[in-house]
Amino acid sequence: MNDTKKYKFTLNPLSTIILSPREQSCFLCNNKEMKKIKGQDDRFSYTDSIKFVYPFYQYGMYEEYEPSNAQYYIPGSSIKGAVGSSLISFDDIRVDGQNISLRNLYKLQNIRTDSAEEKPKLGIFFPKVAIETLDSGTELNGELFTGENPVAVLQDAQQRSTDKLKQLLKQINAILLKYEGESREIKEKDILCLMKSKLETLLREISSTDQRRYLIILGGYKGLNLSGVFPHEAAGAIYIDTENKLPHGLAWIRLE
Repeated sequence: MNDTKKYKFTLNPLSTIILSPREQSCFLCNNKEMKKIKGQDDRFSYTDSIKFVYPFYQYGMYEEYEPSNAQYYIPGSSIKGAVGSSLISFDDIRVDGQNISLRNLYKLQNIRTDSAEEKPKLGIFFPKVAIETLDSGTELNGELFTGENPVAVLQDAQQRSTDKLKQLLKQINAILLKYEGESREIKEKDILCLMKSKLETLLREISSTDQRRYLIILGGYKGLNLSGVFPHEAAGAIYIDTENKLPHGLAWIRLE
């Protein structure tokens, strides 16, 4: 058995990351800060429709929603799960509360590819619920531990991420066939086209990127096609980070 060694890395989210402890109850909305939602244009606004907030991971127990006092973190076990290997472990990563924002969750529904008449519909999933998310563009420092070559482990993780993104692209292409011949602007079509272009660019970047940076898919609300690699076509709704026109949870791990 090889000796375990420590390696430093940075985590750089390309899209918003959703990590919320399932065992923790959501907070009932009882103050103005719980209605301050970050929108698609990266601006904040207040909405009275929010009744519940699902928090990001935080140390300790809180009876009320107190983001200014919360000690946010990314569990090391969540990163390990995203990497998908028993050969590596990660420390928790502390997150500054300034990098956590309340957002609505957007879901693309009615996306059956076997029905030409049924057009997809993008809308807020559970309008009364807001979710704390890690902002994209945040740079976080962490430490990992392994007795193996971390490059090999992370390359395997990146390959699985690549396979999942290709599945999603295949689903997006099938949905876009429904809009063939449509010249007018359609919100859902335009977002999917942007998403397709960004994912194709990302896949090209993965194949040509330096060998110290690896893509993982971290957190929840990724959609079925990003939850595993399937031998057959996987249907299911698509959750979209409408600010970045990407799925939630895309992040680079860069070894130092």
